[in-house]
Amino acid sequence: MPHRLQEVLNEAEGRPVRASRESGLPLVAMQAAAILTLMLVVAAGLSIVNLHERVEKGAKANLAQLSMVLAEETSRSFQAIDLVLRNAIDHLAGERLERASAEAMIASRPMHEYLREKMAILPQVGNIIFIDAEGKLANQANSWPPPATSLAHREQFRYHRDNDTATLFVSEPVRNTADGAWTIYLARRVNDSRGKFLGVIQAAVRLAYFESFYRSVALPEGGSIALMREEGMVLARYPHAESMIGRVLGARRGGSGEAFVEGPDGVTRYVSFHAVPGFPLRVSIAMTREAVLGTWRRDAIVLALGAALAVATIMALLALLLRQIRNIKGSQILLSRQNEQLARSRKLLLEAQRIGKVGHWMSNAAGDTAVWSPQLFEMVGIPPQPNVPFSTYINLVHPDDVDNCLAERRRASDEGTALAVEHRLIRPDGSVVWVRMEAAPQWDAEGRFAGRFGIVQDISERKAAEQEIERSRLRLMDAIESLAEGFVLYDREDRFVMANTHYREMFPGLARVMKPGMSYEQIHRIANDQGILNLKGMDFEDWLKERMAWHYAGSKPLEIPQLDGRWIQIIDHRTSDGGTVGLRTDITAFKRIQAELEQKLADVQAIRNDLELQTQELVATSADLRSARDAAEAANRAKSDFLAIMSHEIRTPLGGMVGMVDLLRGTPLSDEQQRYTTLAKESADLLLGVINDILDFSKLEAGRLTPEAIDFDLRHLIEGLATVMTAKASERKLELRTALAPDLRQYLKGDPTRIRQILLNLVNNAIKFTERGSIEIGASQRLLPDGSIELSIGVRDTGIGMSPEVQKNVFDPFVQADTSISRKYGGSGLGLAICKQLCTMMGGRIGVDSTPGEGSTFWFTVKCGQGRQPVAAAPQQVAVVDRPLEILVAEDSPIIATLISSLLRKQGHRPTMVVNGAEAVAAASKALYDVVLMDVQMPEMDGISATKAIRNLPGVARDVPIVALTANALVGQRETYLAAGMNDYVTKPIQPPLLFAAINRWALRGADAPGIAGVAETEEVASV
Repeated sequence: MPHRLQEVLNEAEGRPVRASRESGLPLVAMQAAAILTLMLVVAAGLSIVNLHERVEKGAKANLAQLSMVLAEETSRSFQAIDLVLRNAIDHLAGERLERASAEAMIASRPMHEYLREKMAILPQVGNIIFIDAEGKLANQANSWPPPATSLAHREQFRYHRDNDTATLFVSEPVRNTADGAWTIYLARRVNDSRGKFLGVIQAAVRLAYFESFYRSVALPEGGSIALMREEGMVLARYPHAESMIGRVLGARRGGSGEAFVEGPDGVTRYVSFHAVPGFPLRVSIAMTREAVLGTWRRDAIVLALGAALAVATIMALLALLLRQIRNIKGSQILLSRQNEQLARSRKLLLEAQRIGKVGHWMSNAAGDTAVWSPQLFEMVGIPPQPNVPFSTYINLVHPDDVDNCLAERRRASDEGTALAVEHRLIRPDGSVVWVRMEAAPQWDAEGRFAGRFGIVQDISERKAAEQEIERSRLRLMDAIESLAEGFVLYDREDRFVMANTHYREMFPGLARVMKPGMSYEQIHRIANDQGILNLKGMDFEDWLKERMAWHYAGSKPLEIPQLDGRWIQIIDHRTSDGGTVGLRTDITAFKRIQAELEQKLADVQAIRNDLELQTQELVATSADLRSARDAAEAANRAKSDFLAIMSHEIRTPLGGMVGMVDLLRGTPLSDEQQRYTTLAKESADLLLGVINDILDFSKLEAGRLTPEAIDFDLRHLIEGLATVMTAKASERKLELRTALAPDLRQYLKGDPTRIRQILLNLVNNAIKFTERGSIEIGASQRLLPDGSIELSIGVRDTGIGMSPEVQKNVFDPFVQADTSISRKYGGSGLGLAICKQLCTMMGGRIGVDSTPGEGSTFWFTVKCGQGRQPVAAAPQQVAVVDRPLEILVAEDSPIIATLISSLLRKQGHRPTMVVNGAEAVAAASKALYDVVLMDVQMPEMDGISATKAIRNLPGVARDVPIVALTANALVGQRETYLAAGMNDYVTKPIQPPLLFAAINRWALRGADAPGIAGVAETEEVASV
């Protein structure tokens, strides 16, 4: 025991203390040790407190920075998902579809492919879904077709159905029905072109993706990372805790912060949370107090033990101090390891920033230099460098954006607030990118300004989308300005928004009063004060009350007279957001016509009264009229019978003449004989044309010709006819060309045969009456109010022209320009009359514009429907018979019989000739023939009776193919021949190609011929 201490004890016990000079040395040593121990204890205490502050502040700073970076990366991931949802909505709205077509497009296979393609670039998304307005699954990216599922109970659907908002909704976490994984849904409302609710598009986000990402961050034991909604509901957590998902831990005011909190397990944790930019979410990082202060506790215990042992001995104190130093070095090593883990996490976060096109920087307190992340160098396109001067960055800013950037920077510095600015950067390669810069001030431990930490995000894609939206807005404004009606818009508060130019021209006085933001009532009160309104003698308040009631009701048109004599029809429609769209139409002309019609109606009523008086007289004579009608019908039937007889009597010898001339032309002839036969053939063809015109005119007068309604190619019809007629025009040294309108529809529905007949007649006339110059065929069309199309075709020539007197009668039957023209050019005078009746039959008209000596333009219109591309039928292949055929020919005309016999023998066939139907039946019953050619009109037994008799024969003779030969080309005869049992028919004059085509077609079928059901030829084809 030290000497001084012993003396003190002895004095206390009452024993005397021995004085000794050496006794002071232990006391001094003891005092020195005590002082040294006290100093060590004080130093240890201060070290423990200082270490506690540094450890806690460092942990807070690291967690705050880590939570901010994780929040930014989480925001990038959700922005990518939200961008896909917006693109899908824009993809749907770009088509400007109505509700029905929009619903069809949403549920279509192409929309499924589009969703699947978008989902492929989002690893965090498990599915993209369209829900229709009824809550049913309309489409999805995962599979096609989508299953019949109702999602009306889902939180996100109910929210968007009940709230007309463009905000993004983040749902509560739910378990996926397919694999049981925890999932949240990001959902946006979808409206149709009228703003009505069309459904919801949502993305199923796998929460395991974020837990996996958070797993890459090295945390000490007991640490956790959580993704939560604003109200504190846990969406995802690492380490995963099933009981925590969907649990509400409580909300905090503000987007970011930190605190020590006691968890549900009773463990106190330090929590740093940061708001996810742009979304109602936040990221929190928690570490246990033990993890944050564990190193400090160990160091504090060591220091305390060292201070206690210092009382015993200085050497022990020094030893403990040395041990403390070793412990500090161990703590430094542990801290170094933690820093290495943080560096690895930082590397992952930097890679995530690169993927999300985000870079960050940290400036010094002066703000003249900054340290950039690699992603920022990559974004702006300059080589990395340790410290980047602020001038380097400002030189990259687009010249038009420099002033705004500098102004925002000065404002943030003066106010000590955050910085947020969007601008363009010009990269060294000349490309331009849009970026958003955000920065927040940083403070050191003493509260002094230490610089700014900021991020730079590439927002070029978003800017491109905003520009497209602006272009769409401008297109909408152009469309409103192009309306023929006046257009005015009021918002949901009934305040004036805008009006187009046509509206302001209709109401110039009212337009001077209307200012944006003024209410509907206020505008009319001011207009009344200025005498602009036409109240028609009413009290203004009563007038305004009625007008406001009409305005709020909407969709009820009013017709209002103006002070200047005009009549305006006004109608207001309510919009989906509660606003009002008004349309104003000038109906002055309509009102004028209406007044005229009312007057005419009064006149008609007077005439009706006169007619009622005359009706009594007409009733008395109705019996005589019925008798006259019956006589007229009998005369019409006699006329038809006469035409049939005359058709046969004229066409039969004409057919013989044409056929014989053809046979004669096929024999060796001298040049003079060849010229005579050519003239005879042309004369016969002209005579046949006259006869055909008379028959066509008779059919049209009798109303027995009806137009077809089939799809046809208009351009092919016109250009094909021009190609055919070019040779004829060239013979007269004329140029034939076409001039079709650029917007001419290619496919129409109508009667192409009759259109071609009219056009062919007009072109033939143009060639006939044009000595030199050119002929042009033009065509155009216009859409009629009922949806049909009026086709207009004109034929312009440089021929002789016509006087106005001739033009008046040129479309009358049997009328030509004058007798001199008749002698020079010939013709029956029925061609244009037939064209006029065909145009009338097809709902059109025909006319001519002509100047004598300068030429004429014949034009006509017909009414057609909108057609589709006609399906090209495979051409019927008719094989050529390679053997002699036994052919029975029944023909009473010796000339026609000789013609047919000669034609058949030239082809190597063996004809058997009979002169009436009775002989034909007898011959068919005795021998088998490959084909029977049966004349229709013969003595003793006609061809129809003979055909019926052959069909009643026993055995295979009844199935012999029978082809009718007839000169009767009137409507309805084809059905008569086929109903009698004939398989086909050929009209006279005989055309050898058609005759042999029919023979080959039916001879090859033999006894297996399908009968009349197999006949494919129309009357027009058969009578060519």
